[in-house]
Amino acid sequence: MSRVISVEKDLELLANLAARLLSTPVATITLYDSDGEDGQGTAGPVRHTTVACDEDWAARNPNIDIAQLGSPRTAMTQHLGLYASVPLRNGDGSTIGMVACAGDEARDLSDQELGTLKHITAIASAVIHA
Repeated sequence: MSRVISVEKDLELLANLAARLLSTPVATITLYDSDGEDGQGTAGPVRHTTVACDEDWAARNPNIDIAQLGSPRTAMTQHLGLYASVPLRNGDGSTIGMVACAGDEARDLSDQELGTLKHITAIASAVIHA
């Protein structure tokens, strides 16, 4: 199995784990392309998004663009009850992506849930950089 396929499968498993542990119908792991213009690795266009999404939830919410959950700015325009995200960073601290979860229920993540999201983000970063 090639390394790229392994990383994609691992990220898919992590997105599913995030959705289950956080009791949310949607979890995404988004990787950005670096724009390369300033040499700082700033976020560019989306390169890849891994999605875990409950099919029934998606059918009830056809206007939600799940691929946009990797960008907090655009995610907030989608009228979600819950949206939380943690940036994926590389070794120098530049943002290279986002791990996010969303749902209908208007609530904040508990401290424990936020910690879980941060841990999943750290694992995703390790998978990407392995």
